[in-house]
Amino acid sequence: MSRSMTRWTTAGLAVVAATGLLATTAQSAHADRRCGASSKITINDGGGGEAPSKVWGHEHTTGEHYIHHITRSIENNTKTYYWYADNDSKLQMNGDKKDTPYGHITCPATSKP
Repeated sequence: MSRSMTRWTTAGLAVVAATGLLATTAQSAHADRRCGASSKITINDGGGGEAPSKVWGHEHTTGEHYIHHITRSIENNTKTYYWYADNDSKLQMNGDKKDTPYGHITCPATSKP
């Protein structure tokens, strides 16, 4: 019986480890804030209250993130990018919701845009 328990314990630990790895991977995909953006994307194009517009950002299968605004610090020679999530109805059938703050990151002043 102890060999059987050992096998089940080993199998259980493998499942728990794999689940933790998947959860960690999923979380890191959602924490994508960058120093700038290399292309423009269209936000608010899923229908709803906000008009579509082109902005600097990036797209994921889970949605779009865009630079809402940038502040500059002359003293520190940095830019802080404030990222927002586009909460349109392309992924959820509950209509266009107000875009929400996603996070911010401080970067060198030479970052683009």
